[in-house]
Amino acid sequence: MPKWAKVLIGIVAVVAVLGIGFLIYFNVSFISKDEVKENIARHINVDEDDLYFENVDLELDNNQYEVDFYYNNNEYEAKVDAKEGKVIFTNYPIELTSQPSTTNDDATTNDDNTTNDTTTTKEITLEEAKDIALKHGNLNESNLTLVKEREERDDGINKYEIEWRDNTYEYDFEISKTGEVLHYDKDRIND
Repeated sequence: MPKWAKVLIGIVAVVAVLGIGFLIYFNVSFISKDEVKENIARHINVDEDDLYFENVDLELDNNQYEVDFYYNNNEYEAKVDAKEGKVIFTNYPIELTSQPSTTNDDATTNDDNTTNDTTTTKEITLEEAKDIALKHGNLNESNLTLVKEREERDDGINKYEIEWRDNTYEYDFEISKTGEVLHYDKDRIND
């Protein structure tokens, strides 16, 4: 066998081993696209069969899946942590029934006594907004540095803007005065 053929076989073998190694790493390190779809459906509390997923793309530079999906003929976006499977961001309007708040209880009991729903909504404090953000992002405040906390009115919505950082990520939140998470984004600091 000529020397060039042996070199070529060696190169092909090395490429094959590297390719198999990458596939094993990829399958062990990242969740599957099916798991991404399941996690989004669970996060927004919708049956997965009712969602149409247009794109589920893995962005290796920030270890996130970027997802475009449709529900009831409306287009939404989501970002999902590719390793943990946690939904980092979605612009789908999520009801925060799992958040501890007296707002929902007050609104339910007061609805019987009044016909104006706007009078039953209790505004939350900045500290309550920070608690909601930490819970939503599954974050521990003791591991974070608070970079920004401010009250703002934008497009007719009173909200709090809150930003934390750790050694790796920056976490940006917009929480409405009624306790709704309007925006959540997690980005690597180096990007």
